[in-house]
Amino acid sequence: DLPSHLKLSPAGKAPRSLQLSRNSGRSSGAALEPSAPAEELSRSRDRSLLQILSPRLRRSPGNFLRKGERNTTALPTAPPEPTLCGTPINGTLNLSHSNLTQDELMLKLDEDLCKAQLDRILELDISHNNVEMDLLYLFTLFFHMENTLSIDASFNKLTINILDPSSFCEFPSHQLLFLNISNNPINSLDMLCLPSSIKEIDLSFTNISQIPLNFAKKLVNLEKMHVQGNHFIYRAFSESENALPMCTPPPGTVHINAISFVRKEVGTPIESLPDKVKHLRMSNCSIVELPEWFADTVEELLFLDLSSNFISVLPNFPPSLQHLDISNNDIKVISPSLKSLSNLTVFRIQNNKIMGVHTELFPSALKKCDLSKNKVKVLSLTSALEKLEHLNVSGNLITRLEAAGHLPALTSLDSSHNLIPELPDGFGASLPGLKYFNLSGNKIS
Repeated sequence: DLPSHLKLSPAGKAPRSLQLSRNSGRSSGAALEPSAPAEELSRSRDRSLLQILSPRLRRSPGNFLRKGERNTTALPTAPPEPTLCGTPINGTLNLSHSNLTQDELMLKLDEDLCKAQLDRILELDISHNNVEMDLLYLFTLFFHMENTLSIDASFNKLTINILDPSSFCEFPSHQLLFLNISNNPINSLDMLCLPSSIKEIDLSFTNISQIPLNFAKKLVNLEKMHVQGNHFIYRAFSESENALPMCTPPPGTVHINAISFVRKEVGTPIESLPDKVKHLRMSNCSIVELPEWFADTVEELLFLDLSSNFISVLPNFPPSLQHLDISNNDIKVISPSLKSLSNLTVFRIQNNKIMGVHTELFPSALKKCDLSKNKVKVLSLTSALEKLEHLNVSGNLITRLEAAGHLPALTSLDSSHNLIPELPDGFGASLPGLKYFNLSGNKIS
């Protein structure tokens, strides 16, 4: 169905591309000869072969921005070349690290030419490519992949630029459960539009600075959420206010350039979270504190990673929590509210500024605890830690280590690199199950 002056010829070792050459009276065999001028082949290829082969390419992202425009001209299509469609192997189509462009991806996922292949894709990996397009337009390529459960589109150049996505947000019935769009310049979630079936999403390192109020309403089934590496910063002044010329303040004046307004609705960059979320990673996000509604909203939360932030006071958490990582922060005191986490089994609070530890404030279900690299001076192991199996208190300032209760479950104790001069009498009898004990780097003489 190509125009009469064009001949379709294989591209040799380049499986993703096709070449067009002018048929100037030569036989079809002559069209395959390498003597055809490279410039001529290039010019022919530039005549939008992709548009000839795929009607979908006429629906460019620009057309999404121009409402009402329709292309009524139906171009004839050629039979699909076997190498154009992406063929899954055991349900997985792996196109990662392929240097794919937008046009090449659209060919491999063409809804008309590749229907049989699309139906067999359970997992799609297009990560680490050069796909530069709007996220919503990318998802129009997935409409006919009705059996796909997982999509990895990380490390591309995906953005969200469509200002009014409402007319395109009615996704057909979909089974998609996992989506990874991390390491893309998305910048904002205000216009995010995704299938509500998604249960796990990775938004790490996407330059977002806010989780908008409508986010929770869009992903009502979300259970796992990763947003580490973004920066949810609380600003005291708007950019316009900061742009005003500043006068020299009188002596004694205190200037505040950034502060947490988390208790004011207009101030928190974390405006919503899905109430079904069970696994939440928010490490390295410049978080100062959590919103007041946090513990009452995510009542099913099991795993929380708040490491490498700027939290100075231990926040309130839902009682359902089982794993808490709040390491590498500025916490000075372990508050009594920790005791209410009756299901907590793993507690990581290393590399903070804690000076005192009262083990009676720890949850009775606790099995693993990392208190290393703090400023603890005295540690008394009481029977409140009866289920504790692993304890790391290395890198503190401990001068006295006491076993004030019976801890039969404790099998691993790391108290290295402290200032311990000796062990008290009966220390070993209180820890009958101990199998690993590290005392190196102390002051034992």
